[in-house]
Amino acid sequence: MRIRNINLSQGAIWKQILLFALPLLVTNLMQQLYSIADLMIVGNFSGVDAMAGIGATTSLINMLIGLALGLATGVAVVTVQVNSSEDLDGLYKVVHTSYALAFASGILLTLVGSLFAPSLLRLMNTPEEIFPYASSYLRIYFLSALPVTTYNIGAGILRGVGDTRHPFIFLSLGVILNIGLDFLFVGVFAWGVTGAAWAYVIAQLITALLVTLSLATSVTPFRLFLRDIAFHPSILFRSLKVGLPAGLQSLIVALSGVFIQTFINRFGKHAVAGFSASARSDSLVFVLVSGLSLSVMTFVGANMAAGRQDRLRKGFRQSLILAMVLVTFLSGLLILLRRPIALAFNPDPEVTAYTVRIITVILAFYWIFALTEILGASLRGLGYSFYPMMVSLVCMAGVRLLWMLVVLPIWNDFDVIIMAYPVSWALSLLAYIPYFKRKGRQFLVHEPGLEEEGLYQEGPGTYLLHETSHELSSTIVGPAALGSQEEGNIPGGDSGGR
Repeated sequence: MRIRNINLSQGAIWKQILLFALPLLVTNLMQQLYSIADLMIVGNFSGVDAMAGIGATTSLINMLIGLALGLATGVAVVTVQVNSSEDLDGLYKVVHTSYALAFASGILLTLVGSLFAPSLLRLMNTPEEIFPYASSYLRIYFLSALPVTTYNIGAGILRGVGDTRHPFIFLSLGVILNIGLDFLFVGVFAWGVTGAAWAYVIAQLITALLVTLSLATSVTPFRLFLRDIAFHPSILFRSLKVGLPAGLQSLIVALSGVFIQTFINRFGKHAVAGFSASARSDSLVFVLVSGLSLSVMTFVGANMAAGRQDRLRKGFRQSLILAMVLVTFLSGLLILLRRPIALAFNPDPEVTAYTVRIITVILAFYWIFALTEILGASLRGLGYSFYPMMVSLVCMAGVRLLWMLVVLPIWNDFDVIIMAYPVSWALSLLAYIPYFKRKGRQFLVHEPGLEEEGLYQEGPGTYLLHETSHELSSTIVGPAALGSQEEGNIPGGDSGGR
């Protein structure tokens, strides 16, 4: 694998931001294909009830995957730190503690999910006609908790030591296998939601085995010995110190999604199916926003570290313009194609009507979400990570809950539920502006410490990109590398600022 340095403190700013975002966009897009394929194939081959059944489970699935990704982030951060210090014994402990954590958390999540799935669906007022589909799908889906945590943590180890090629290949194979099995189990065998769930579990199992095999057969200091998998308390504490806050933040935001799903369920199966299809559709724009925001965060951090404060103001303005132009273009394109997109998921007229309606409202305001992400990313790049986290929790979770409890009872209309998203984005933007202005005055005077974010640097202002024949992917990890503080990029679930 060849390594090429991308110096973010030199060159055309907008080009550097795009170049750095490209591998993130490709990887995140591959992840979204899991959920898009599942819903589209089930919607066309198994009907509205089955499609709505899968849609009703999405918010619960987001909680599971959010926790897994949080733990993986903690592992990646510690791996980078230990690998950078050339502590071979520490690297050995990181690998084997990480796998012990993956197994323990995966088994626990499987048991909890399998036992409580039906009760949770009842609490969410899941429509009776789709309840059997949702319950069956969720019970099988939670069997993927162990392979999901194993893959994400194993991939986190590989990325932490600079290998981004293999995780990308394994992810791509998983997506292809998932789609192929979806067509086989749902389209040919007519297994419905059960087939879709098993397709996902098998695909995740294969990716977990591949990443484990890669670590177990490598002739490197980070080789995995299955017999040596065990907890090392010091490493476990360091991983959880980073991973638990990240996972809990995802969990809290996902809980607001569960709450919103509960109110959507009251409008029936067609509303549930349409909401789920629209979320899969706007996730394509979310992929763009999350890639740009992480790239901007890294750009700001790199130029602060390099002392290139002259580029910060230009970079900030150009990133806002870039995000606005790209997001407006892609959102506009999807709005124009909203009816064909809706029909691709399910031809039912009521489902199509809901899907078209939601896509129009959500994507019309998506530029606001893009601006909040650029502002938050800029602050995180400067080392101010606490305020963006609080904005996310208060506005993306708290405001949406209050909206459902206060506004919806006054105007009991489906559109009121959907407007919770633009309203929360707008309030996030308003919360960022005064804080950003106050901190912005300091950008050109002194350099806030970047160590808070744990960014991995290779010389002042230079971040490594690994170039292969298959991909170009960044090696940026740390709490800030979560990018968006929304649900995140969740394979098999919805995201898209939801």
